[in-house]
Amino acid sequence: MSTDGDFFEGEGVEEARVKFRRQPRPIPADARVGYKVAQATLVLHTFNRNAATLENLHLFSWALGTPKRRQMLLSWWSGNRYANTVTQKLDPYLPVALNIGVMRGVMRITTGAKNRIHLEPSGVLMAQEIEHDHDLFAAEKNFLRQFGRLSDASVSRQLARS
Repeated sequence: MSTDGDFFEGEGVEEARVKFRRQPRPIPADARVGYKVAQATLVLHTFNRNAATLENLHLFSWALGTPKRRQMLLSWWSGNRYANTVTQKLDPYLPVALNIGVMRGVMRITTGAKNRIHLEPSGVLMAQEIEHDHDLFAAEKNFLRQFGRLSDASVSRQLARS
């Protein structure tokens, strides 16, 4: 058996010593459920009637992830893209946030021809409070303001979706 306590090939499991070391593993902000719920309410509040298709919510949530993505969406919005550019994007952390948001009564999902996500009154209140705090989500709010009031139809027209 080794003296430093590490497990080496040829040693039996019963002879191995297990060491645990505390290692910081910070969770990125965009993977935190509370952050994503707040971000989703902010995006939905930008749309008419505080509601958007799941596809558009994913797109804008994805774009808010990095400055490069924000610039990319702005470029697409202004028509600077190849004809075969895929403007449908998925935010991998959004589904969990939506589930929590629905469970907490912040938003609701309707089904039909298109799945739409709607802010409930508590979600509207949350979005308004975020809007009133100048330091909270500052980059995201500045980005979303560049689009004005959004609608699912305007996003489809602007991104030339059928």
